[in-house]
Amino acid sequence: MQTAPGPRVRLGWLASVAFCGVLPAAILAVVFASSIGDGSAAIDFRPFYRAAEALLAGETPYPAADALLTASGQPYVYPPLSALLSIPLTVLPLAVAEVLVMVVQVLLVLAIPYLLGVRDWRCYGILLLWPPVISAIQTGNVTLWLGVACALAWRWRDRAVPSAACLGATFAIKFFLWPLLVWLVASRRIATAALALAVGLVLLIASWATIGFDGLRGYPELLRRLEDAVGDDAYTVFNLASDLGAPDAIARALWLGLGFALLAACVVLARKGDERSSFVLVLAAALALTPLVWLHYFALLAVACSIARPRLGVVWFVPLAMFVATGVGDPTPLQTVVTLTAGGVTVALAVRDSRRLGAVT
Repeated sequence: MQTAPGPRVRLGWLASVAFCGVLPAAILAVVFASSIGDGSAAIDFRPFYRAAEALLAGETPYPAADALLTASGQPYVYPPLSALLSIPLTVLPLAVAEVLVMVVQVLLVLAIPYLLGVRDWRCYGILLLWPPVISAIQTGNVTLWLGVACALAWRWRDRAVPSAACLGATFAIKFFLWPLLVWLVASRRIATAALALAVGLVLLIASWATIGFDGLRGYPELLRRLEDAVGDDAYTVFNLASDLGAPDAIARALWLGLGFALLAACVVLARKGDERSSFVLVLAAALALTPLVWLHYFALLAVACSIARPRLGVVWFVPLAMFVATGVGDPTPLQTVVTLTAGGVTVALAVRDSRRLGAVT
């Protein structure tokens, strides 16, 4: 005969519903209402929309050499593929397209754990409370698309063509996930790595050829200008060390040293057959080696948590500490310390949980 759940069980269930169900829904409602109200909905999507309109008008999507580059709502600074893929949305008014993009962002957030086998509903609710996830939804950038691609690459890791197609597409949009090529090689998936690189190159060349290679020659200079303009606003070890008084050479050595140390650890674990932990570390290495890291980049840790801990655990709560961060860049040293520490602890716990999960399975 079944007994009724005790008061402690009922209280725990109510707390889960409140914190993992009601609170995320309420915060999402506030984010949508406030973003639409103050005109900041999908602000990072606007350059894609304007670039798509420029392409339809036969104009260049890229800014002039003297254009002001800013951290949000900036001129278009990506390879052409993202602008080309945004063309269908130009049939909608910009305000409508922005809201639609935010709705799609929510679906992408939920898709990441689902694709990776997470069936504990509480994880989905906690994920929607992460400050980097909220930032990604509100700004409407490509980070969550890249997260879904990483999730699919892991899920299909033993199927060369679909895995390579997912990763190759990310390289043609943003190349900062290049460390995943190292992971593929280290895990003895050399053919997949070669195919992913080929897919990326084909998509990059084809998309640039579609617009007559407009902006290709000046693109490296555009990226350099962007880093000069907003690089000091990013969440990186380099900026933190600089803010604390370290010379640029020392700050750069610390930044690159950490990134390549994570990449080396990824290679070692992959060679030992611990693919789960090594994949977590390669995501960390990609974040650590990127010169421009905004708050929403840390939403990629959803992939690490989903791979490492498919049920609710401490690792899912750590990114909540990033609430001190600012989603518009220009963080204080304290905000950078807290954000990077939360990211580092999340990675460490994910590696620990991955190793435990690997030992069980």
